[in-house]
Amino acid sequence: MSAESPIQPIYLPPIEQGQSDYRTYRPLLLPTANGDAHDGITVLLVNDPQSKHFAASVSVHSGASSDPRVLPGLAHFCEHMCFLGSAAYPRENEYKQYLSQHGGKSNASTSMSHTTYQFDVLAEFAEKALDIFSHFFTSPLFTQSGTAREVHAVDSENSKNLVNDGRRRWQVLKSLALPDHHFSKFSTGNKVTLPVGANMHGGESNSSSFDSQTSANSSQEIPITDTHPLTKVLKEIDAGDNERDMPQFVRAALLAFHKRHYRPKNMTVVVVGPQSLDTLESWVVPRFSNIPDASEAHCQEEKNNCDSMEDAKWSRMKRMAEELIEEAAKEAPPVSVNAAKDVTYNPAFRPELQGGNWPVVVTTKPLQSVRKLVLFFPMPPTWDNPDQSPTRLLSHLFGHEGRGSAFALLQDSGWLSSLSSGSRVSGPDQNLFQIEMSLTEEGEKNWKEATKVIFAYAKMLTEAVELSLTSKEGNSDTCSTHDTLTRIWDEVGQIDRMHFHQTSPGAVFASSVAQSISKYGTLKCLSAGSMLNETPDTLPAVQLASYCQRITPENCFIERYSEKAWEEMELLYIEGEHRETSESGSFVFGKQTERWYGIDYYLSPVSEHDIHSWKTASNTYLHLPHPNLFIPRSLDLCPELPPESRTQRIDKPIDPPKLRKPKDCADSSVYWEYDSETAMKSNFLTGIFFDAMAQDTYDAHLAGLDWSLSKSSSGYTLSCYGYSDRLSDLALKLLTEFSGNFVKESHFRTNKDKVIRGLKSYFQSKRADSIALYYRNLLVNWRGDGMEKSLEIAESISVDDVIAQRQSIWEDEDMMLECLYTGNVSEKDARQFFDKAVGIIKNRSNTWQTGDTVRGGRSAWIPGPFERRLPNNEDIELHFQSKNEKEENGAVIVTYQSQIPGFKCKTLSSKESMHRSAAIRLLCTIIKEPFFDQLRTQQQLGYIVSSYYDVNFTTRQPNYSIGSPSISLTTKSLPLLTSAVDSIVFYVLSRKEEPQEVTNRIDDFLLNFRSRLEAMDSSEIQGYADSLASSLTKPIRKLSEEAKHHFAKIRHYAPEVLADGSGHSCPDLGWDNPEVIANAIRQLDRNHLLQVFDNLIIKKESGARIVSTVYGKTHPMPVQQGTHKSSSYISTVESLLTKRSTLIPYDPATSYQQSGFVGSLWRAVGRHKTTLQYIAAAAAVIGVGALTMSSMKSSPSEKKRIK
Repeated sequence: MSAESPIQPIYLPPIEQGQSDYRTYRPLLLPTANGDAHDGITVLLVNDPQSKHFAASVSVHSGASSDPRVLPGLAHFCEHMCFLGSAAYPRENEYKQYLSQHGGKSNASTSMSHTTYQFDVLAEFAEKALDIFSHFFTSPLFTQSGTAREVHAVDSENSKNLVNDGRRRWQVLKSLALPDHHFSKFSTGNKVTLPVGANMHGGESNSSSFDSQTSANSSQEIPITDTHPLTKVLKEIDAGDNERDMPQFVRAALLAFHKRHYRPKNMTVVVVGPQSLDTLESWVVPRFSNIPDASEAHCQEEKNNCDSMEDAKWSRMKRMAEELIEEAAKEAPPVSVNAAKDVTYNPAFRPELQGGNWPVVVTTKPLQSVRKLVLFFPMPPTWDNPDQSPTRLLSHLFGHEGRGSAFALLQDSGWLSSLSSGSRVSGPDQNLFQIEMSLTEEGEKNWKEATKVIFAYAKMLTEAVELSLTSKEGNSDTCSTHDTLTRIWDEVGQIDRMHFHQTSPGAVFASSVAQSISKYGTLKCLSAGSMLNETPDTLPAVQLASYCQRITPENCFIERYSEKAWEEMELLYIEGEHRETSESGSFVFGKQTERWYGIDYYLSPVSEHDIHSWKTASNTYLHLPHPNLFIPRSLDLCPELPPESRTQRIDKPIDPPKLRKPKDCADSSVYWEYDSETAMKSNFLTGIFFDAMAQDTYDAHLAGLDWSLSKSSSGYTLSCYGYSDRLSDLALKLLTEFSGNFVKESHFRTNKDKVIRGLKSYFQSKRADSIALYYRNLLVNWRGDGMEKSLEIAESISVDDVIAQRQSIWEDEDMMLECLYTGNVSEKDARQFFDKAVGIIKNRSNTWQTGDTVRGGRSAWIPGPFERRLPNNEDIELHFQSKNEKEENGAVIVTYQSQIPGFKCKTLSSKESMHRSAAIRLLCTIIKEPFFDQLRTQQQLGYIVSSYYDVNFTTRQPNYSIGSPSISLTTKSLPLLTSAVDSIVFYVLSRKEEPQEVTNRIDDFLLNFRSRLEAMDSSEIQGYADSLASSLTKPIRKLSEEAKHHFAKIRHYAPEVLADGSGHSCPDLGWDNPEVIANAIRQLDRNHLLQVFDNLIIKKESGARIVSTVYGKTHPMPVQQGTHKSSSYISTVESLLTKRSTLIPYDPATSYQQSGFVGSLWRAVGRHKTTLQYIAAAAAVIGVGALTMSSMKSSPSEKKRIK
């Protein structure tokens, strides 16, 4: 640890912060090690007195734009290497191990312009974590062994991205850019572009030709060739032994990159914690002020690490690498707004690249079944003035979904499901504005007409802005247009300022602010873009007019991303029979191939007829937005709140919920029962309702009010959250509309098409790990029969079926409503809201009965989540081949399910259950880092290697078939309705080894880990326990998260806790669960952990395990020969469903007989009887709370389908 530094920092002016921001800030500029006061590192210290964690971030103002052309991905590789030890802390896993032991985590990311590192840890362990972290930037090792291994992590990360549609589209977009523009660079890198393979130790290299990048997607080692660009570089320095010298040169380039870019002037540090600003300053100044500007210290051992090379050759390598890095750095524009003012507009996208004339159309085949139509418009940058950005207003207007918008017209035509707009690429030297549409089947057929609507809106907007300019010159006839535009500008400013002043910093505060400082400096690092000083008179009308005039066909290229569009291009360009050239003859349209992913795409021209149609487009329906009536009239706190709630506090006990700011959340649920067909109809209903309300609620969304309607096995959940002034109005409006006739044929077609396309393309578009999770869940906790059956059901459903489903909901005599209202609301207002909600339901359903407030008894089955019990003494293995033709990786997901129910709350759970859940949580915390270190860092199995604790809930099923010989019934009638199910999950995505070998590696690790746990010092175990306990009791910082947390407790536990005769009340719902489980964790010792580890993982007779395996094309699924040694080897959906039929529901009242499984088990039947149900409402603010219930009419003899 460093002593207090004598270096005196320069204190910078205070930053602009919001009115609800309770933190205090101190911006600093640290002089460099040689005393330079102007080229030092910028630091922001943040005191957050309410936080239990400490967070730090370092942002380096350089990214992939600074990569040398001969080494794509170098900045990303450097990011990976920085974590692998330093001179002061040489162990590669020391950083992650320390964070894991003390409730922390870390991450890093590389963009085109920034490389950002961040971590957080429990506050009491912050100083050492910061010390380890700081040495990554002063003395990283970049060892030969680490370099040779970590390139596989980069390559694995790249292979993971190959099946991601978003990444694929991004790479095609880059391929359209000017080849010499920094934006065109391949940012991720792979083992071909970064040839540092095994021959760092004399083994086989992995470099190859840049001219055959489709081979970069192969997992096979690629031999050295003379076509790699580094070959020429090495020849220039007389280092022609490619097998040995190429990897060494890449390492030299890594060191040179770190030396050039990881210097004080190019870095920003942000630290946030409960420590005082003086304490934070005493920690940061000595650790970050000694980063040398010349940065020679970090490579002082270079020569020793390269002692097998001649000194002269290594010196030449260093010099050449530094020259390459310096030359590449000149291509990247500066990121600060001050420097950006002098940057020349340099668009990466230009018509001359596609023959000289736009528009052109680029068509790509998606992996998922989507229909995207995107219009791109290169614009001048707005990087240097975010508060007066014309593209900010363009994004607001083109993306608007209210009446008179392009979205509304296209949606009403049945052509569109969503529309968004904004800057796709934004930098100091360019701005690529995009308008993206998700089309329906009809929209795909009419994509040219949909494009015409966009240009018609652009024409209307351009004319309005030009009229506005005329009115400013004194033309009174156009004053109303000018007033409308200034009103819109003012509304945008009001909303931005409101968000700035009413929103507290979020969880990713440190990393986002570190990047913001690099752009805007410390003064405006929080406020930039919030329009704090904008008024109606500051509308940038002249700039806006200039930008509107660029929304034209001549300045546009178009992306079509759909299966249908691809088929059209294949028919047009059949094997080169149809070839078109540009007017200049210099460009040939047709099929192209992207360089790094090997993606095929088509470039095609647009006919003169269509261009003329777009140029002259107009539509009288289109107009500027009406005034936004949802902007809050008041942000005052509720006058009934007690004094303690009027300060910023998050440390008050969770019961009752607490106020943090004048925002609130309302959740309500309407229940239904489950079966596959009705569940699909309900799924349609939620999507149809969202589309039906999109235009009417868009203004609410802009004004900070959001909502969602979701369905689950427990019912429909309507959630509304945002500023309190108009929240209840929005919630009641939505509930009223949901009870009405909102189903339209056009919305039904849109949603049916969306659901069917998603189901059809699921297996062809998902990563291997997603498919492995799917098969596991299909066996363990899904009720349906899989995607194939869901597709069959979806295709058979008609709009009349959906209408009948909606009607059945409101005709259900046993429907019930639960409502939670929390935040800036009084008990009186919450009860009034509840009464109004009940009134809406009552008016819609004649069967609704209300009466005095009661504590409703509850004996009926309440539909809810579901999980099956895995049999002990039997491993279940799932083996499936990925159907995604681009997927190279395989996936293994190993899940150990606890056979003892998990902890729910003190009222409902035993001490055994509490200690078992506590031990499983602690085991997961201890295992996490060594599992990652062994399988990811050391063995390099793949980019994604993780382990985690998982908890699910399952609701007891109704009417089990009594008398099965395979069931041991502990009691015939338990009041328990919901059980918690604990699991430990191990998760690897890999193409290096075949999945069965990955499974063996996981098993080997777990066997070895037991010895490690047995030898672990008690103090180390206690350290893990204390850190986990502190993390669990960390206050909830977001009101929306708190509302979901509370509502889940009411959902899961209220039926049991509040049942007649239980003797319990609302305070017994487990509000203190974090504290209870944290205390249990602190009481655990090694023996507790070993006992649970053995019972859960080692001993087959008490454990329950499922291994879900999916094979990629690198290691295809082997053909099974004969009968597999395991009776639970499953490789078809049919056998999976057959096995599932033998699994019993997870219920404390049931278990498998130890003598063996017979197969005639209790099964949940499709009908149940209902009795008294209840409705609950809670006004949840500090000092104010209520839980009310009402009864509904029921029909005890009536049976219903499970929906």
